[in-house]
Amino acid sequence: TCFIGLQFERTLGMSYWKSRIAAVLLSFLVHVCFYETSAVELLKLFSEEYYFRFQADKYSAWLGMVGGLLWGKVGEYMNWAHGFENEQRRQMASIVQCIVGVALIAFWYIFFGSISDKYTYNPIHPYVFVFAVIGWLMVRNCTRYLTECHSTLLEFLGRNTLETYVLQFHLFMCHNVQYIPVVIPGSDKDGSAAMKFLNMLLCGCVFLSMAVWARKITVSTQLSVVDLVKHIRGTTESSVTQVLPQQSSGEEARPATNGEELVELTKAVPASGHVA
Repeated sequence: TCFIGLQFERTLGMSYWKSRIAAVLLSFLVHVCFYETSAVELLKLFSEEYYFRFQADKYSAWLGMVGGLLWGKVGEYMNWAHGFENEQRRQMASIVQCIVGVALIAFWYIFFGSISDKYTYNPIHPYVFVFAVIGWLMVRNCTRYLTECHSTLLEFLGRNTLETYVLQFHLFMCHNVQYIPVVIPGSDKDGSAAMKFLNMLLCGCVFLSMAVWARKITVSTQLSVVDLVKHIRGTTESSVTQVLPQQSSGEEARPATNGEELVELTKAVPASGHVA
């Protein structure tokens, strides 16, 4: 999309905004023509799972771009809602914001979040979960106290997000990513709710511990590779050469004196490749 916009600007002489908007509209048109016609059946050549996943998220990226464009308006609203010099008006704005946020979360859960069928809810999730997200942000920032607070647990989970996302498919879920392993006897589908809960806690603790361990290994591997690359580059670039003063053919070799220092070429060479 960026390349097309740049070409519109260079070849057609369009302005910056006109060329970018035209590129976005063209990309969106191609996107719609692919997903809303029989061309989308080509995804089945790879797998049915690819077909399902791409269909479920086909417009989520566009919603993300719209959200990014409107993010500045959110900041303007926050400045307006909490910028009242009148304390009573500020408290009223906070209360209304909190109520609206809770209402948005309830709206999402009652009409969409309570759907238990995966194949019914997943296709609409990217387009309806925005209500819950906006509601949570409104509740989270309805007062200065809540805005300045943070959850240590969520911060810890956030540092290991990538590993938890990847390992959930290999360690935490099974049977077409709809169930978790049954470790404790009596915690299967016919077991009691208490046993199922304990089994979930046990599997979750093992899963989270492995995710933290995987992150430590990932960081260690990354640092090791970086150090190895630096070492290899340093070995090839730091060949040291000693250059003695030129001697005439008639002179005998003599050791360097204080006025004739040896010149050492190290890896600290300027970017131009020449030694001063």
